[in-house]
Order: sequence, then C-alpha cells, then structure tokens
Amino acid sequence: MLRILEAGDYFGTTTQRYHGDGIDIVETCFAPNLVIPAHEHINPFFCFVLAGTGTRSWGDRAGAEGPMALTVFPASVPHANCWYGAGGHVMHVEFSSPWLERLGGRTQVLNRPADFSRGAPVALMRRLAVESRLNDSASALAVEGLTLELLAACERADAPRGDSGAPRWLAQVEATLRERYAENLSLDELAAGSHVSADHLVREFRRRFGCTVGDYIRQLRIDFACRKLAEDKASLTQIAEAAGFADQSHFSRVFRKQVGLAPGAYRAQQREDRFRSKT
Repeated sequence: MLRILEAGDYFGTTTQRYHGDGIDIVETCFAPNLVIPAHEHINPFFCFVLAGTGTRSWGDRAGAEGPMALTVFPASVPHANCWYGAGGHVMHVEFSSPWLERLGGRTQVLNRPADFSRGAPVALMRRLAVESRLNDSASALAVEGLTLELLAACERADAPRGDSGAPRWLAQVEATLRERYAENLSLDELAAGSHVSADHLVREFRRRFGCTVGDYIRQLRIDFACRKLAEDKASLTQIAEAAGFADQSHFSRVFRKQVGLAPGAYRAQQREDRFRSKT
C-alpha cells in the first residue's frame, strides 16, 4: 500500500528552521545508501540539496533519475528516492493548503514535478536557506518575500520552450552565455552573432528570461562560484578570476548581495553541511 506522508515527514532526521503562516522550512538528514520506496505527500514542497547525492523517480515519468539540486514535489504525486554514499542533507520548504489558497491559484508551478539546477531558482533558494537560519524578527517578511520570488522564478524557468514561439537565435544566445559567462561579452557581439540588433536582443531576452543579459551572466558566475566554494579549496582570488569577476573585492560584493553571505561564510556553511550529512 502506498504510504502517504503527513506534513513534515521526510524519511529522515529533521531540524525545524522556520515555522510561519503556512510555510514550514526544515533541514533533513538522510541515512547513507538509503532507498526510499514509492510514497506521496499531502502538501507540495521544494527539496534543495545542501550536501550529498540523491535521486528521485516519478513512476511512469521517464528521465527523472538524475541527481537532484532543487526539485518541486507536488502533493499527491507518487515518487521514490535514493540517497547514495554518505547520505544527504537537504532543505525542505513545505506549503499548507490555506497558504496556497490565499494566493488564489497563482502557484501552478507547485502542481507539477520540476527540477532546477542553476539560475534564479537556485540562487533564491540559497538566500532562503540563509534567511531561515537567521530566524529573527524580520524573518517572516523575508521568507514570505523570497518564497514568492522563488515561485515566480520557477514559473518562468519552467515555461515550455519547444513550441512557445521563442526564436532559435535567442536559444543560441543563451547557450553562448552558458559557455562563455566568464568572458567580457558585449551586447553588440551577442547581437551580431545572432544577426539581430542589440535593442531587439535586450527586449526579447528580458521578455523570455525575466531579467537582463547582465543579470543572467552574473547569476551564472555566482552559480559557478558556489560550486567551487563547496567542492574544492581554491582561493577566493582564484575563484573570482575563473568566474569572470574583475577582482576578489568585486566578487565578494556581488556574492554577498546575491546569496546573503560572504564567500568565506558560505564555504564554511557548506563544510558544516557536509560534516552534518556524514555524521
């Protein structure tokens, strides 16, 4: 018989980080080499991997067994999970029915399984992780605001692309940015390579991705920096240079603004997360 999990139940050891008006944030540690059988949850939630390697499968939904980064788990959708090696450490952001109803149907992104590995959704979830640990007098406002931004970012990032009318040249611009984000690319160069004007590129890019080209590049650089800070011992200067920032000072300012922590503090937090998941 398929098990249905109540609010806050995740097959692991949980630590409450935030409890608000319809939004609950917990950190969950999963045991090593854990196989979680098919089950479903009564509430929708985000799962953001802080440490470890885990996968999910959706029954007849093929191609969803890759490692998770940020995943949407809708309510009442059966799925299974596996955690490999030392186990996993994640942050769950769960939503109650009254909170969803209060938004009047504007949370469609929580109605379908979705995965995000980079970009605005992951950046906002990192900021939400920092905010939930502060849990001070301003946290309720900050968590609510970041959560709404997160839902909007996921909705935009998860929009259909194949037959949505997006021009092929714009997809090529995005691919170029992902490959060459560490370089000093100019709008004129991107536009010339796509055979459109710079003004047209700016308008279409913002309409499609909900941000400027500069914002998109900046987030790709921050995503790269977060991976480097979590994975190896490279110096902040080396990471700043590899990501395409002018210098370490510029890197630190942008990183703190985007993530909510200084690069050194973020690296220390990631080390703590890895230690926690191992123990």
